[in-house]
Amino acid sequence: MDFFKFVLGPYEFFSSIIGGIPLVLAIFLLYNPAISVQELILTLQTDFSIQFLVVLFFFSYLLAGLIQGITWKLFLALCDVFGQSYHYFKDELILERDQSLQAMGRDLDLHRLDFEDKLVLLLREKVGIPKNIGWIYSRLHAYLKENNRPSVVTADLYQATHIMYRNIFCGFLLISLVILLNLIRVRAFIFEQLALSVLFVLLAYVAFLRSASFKRWYSREVILGFYFAACQQ
Repeated sequence: MDFFKFVLGPYEFFSSIIGGIPLVLAIFLLYNPAISVQELILTLQTDFSIQFLVVLFFFSYLLAGLIQGITWKLFLALCDVFGQSYHYFKDELILERDQSLQAMGRDLDLHRLDFEDKLVLLLREKVGIPKNIGWIYSRLHAYLKENNRPSVVTADLYQATHIMYRNIFCGFLLISLVILLNLIRVRAFIFEQLALSVLFVLLAYVAFLRSASFKRWYSREVILGFYFAACQQ
């Protein structure tokens, strides 16, 4: 229990700070259109102090927490656009296998069932399969907290890292858009700024891929952690 509290709390705190920093920088550039990213970095280096760092971290943490709903919707939209899956075991497959097993009734040979069918049977037996399949992870979390606590810690670390990268790619996208908007506002064509905007888009895409990967690892840890814990009971 002490390990659970010690690891998860600070990790979520610092991942939120790191994920919120690009968002804070984007807002600063939006309100200062004449300043470039290079000039902003030099200004930060010149005015660096402990007080400034504390304020930056505070607003980063606060902003990252306030926009969770927006970043999640954007993440889902980009997953559809780029064909990225963030599931280890798709929710629709759980429902399909459950309906198929129910149709078979009691004529089941557990030794001949594959992993997916055994998993669905264990889900039905241990936590139940809700009508809203999106609630299944909440039930699995509750089950793992009682029967497989290390998997809860690992899964939540993956989830915190996913949220960090999710905020980072949203922040990078916002910075790219702000750079382009500022070029229009100051009525200047600067090739370096355009190239920097494209670079932030590429970095945002890489951060998005990492976010999707950690979300899949989270799903895998929850599903497999439940499966092996249920099999041991």
